[in-house]
Amino acid sequence: MEKRQWETKGGVGMLEMIREAERELLSYPEWSSSYKAKRRIKMLMGKSVEPYDKFNWPNGLLAKGIADYYKKHKNSDEAKEILDCLKRYYDAWIQKGSRMYYLDNAFGGMALMDLHQSVKDERYKKALEEIAQYLYRHERDTEGSFFYRPAQKNGYIFVDGIGLTCPFLCRYGSIYGDKNAVHLAAVQIQNFIQYGMDGKTGLPYHGYECESGIKYGIIGWGRAVGWLMIGMAESLACMDAESQGYEFIKQAYRHLVDKVESYQLESGLYSWQLMAKEGPVDTSATAMILYAIALSLETGILIDIHRSRMLRGRDALRNSVKDGKLGNCLAECLGFSMYPQSYGAYPWSLGPALSLFALTEE
Repeated sequence: MEKRQWETKGGVGMLEMIREAERELLSYPEWSSSYKAKRRIKMLMGKSVEPYDKFNWPNGLLAKGIADYYKKHKNSDEAKEILDCLKRYYDAWIQKGSRMYYLDNAFGGMALMDLHQSVKDERYKKALEEIAQYLYRHERDTEGSFFYRPAQKNGYIFVDGIGLTCPFLCRYGSIYGDKNAVHLAAVQIQNFIQYGMDGKTGLPYHGYECESGIKYGIIGWGRAVGWLMIGMAESLACMDAESQGYEFIKQAYRHLVDKVESYQLESGLYSWQLMAKEGPVDTSATAMILYAIALSLETGILIDIHRSRMLRGRDALRNSVKDGKLGNCLAECLGFSMYPQSYGAYPWSLGPALSLFALTEE
């Protein structure tokens, strides 16, 4: 069995995190009987209800963390078990019709690409094509940006959409030779940099309304920053230097990283809202930001001067893991400026942390 340096130093082992991530991937979200009963009543009354969606962004982050670990440990004793878990998860989604409900679902395609590349099952390729087609059909504004929830007719563009869609589009385009997918991702990023950023801090708002240009949400919400950085870092990792928008995105990303790092806490972590340095730390924002930086160091988009800050934060996250879970994670956002100050262990801290730890294993 492979020897992992981190485990031998007495810290929490990544295998413990993998086991927890596998459990959560196959079970999240878990609906209570009372929720199901209320949902049935609403349906009987003819009211709309949220779908039972197990292919949503929290699952996508978990699946990617598991897949990133698998890619580094294909020859380990646990590799087959990990691959079987991913197969089980994606097979269940495919058997139910590969339903795509929201933009959020696109992130699930990241680990699915890894699975297809590993086992060459054409069902997975077909499912990936369906994700791409869903994005091609998704309603956009006049500039080409995805509406986050078109059915709500509010014209809102969320920064989350950059991280949820652009990594998939660029990687899909790179692997399967679809230049239109890469171009579509570049448009999303360029538009948000133009319309969704705060000029004074250099940090993103949570989003904006496409016609008026009014910006919404707080500036520098940690997870918004994380989604933007993941979207840009993953896209740049797959784009050719000759790709339309590449140089603009690269320079904008480097500028963003410099701004973000100025808000890193002495501990190496980041606050739930970057400028609120005396506020609670958020391990999900921290893991997402540090993963993006680590990836860009790996691909050469960032120079080595950023490494020590990233490693300090990574080590702080490692020390925050308990029983395979990563606590101090801000609860799910409910909309612009609706960030419940409740903290716990959630998939959106565990998944990105696994990706970060796998990428930076010594």
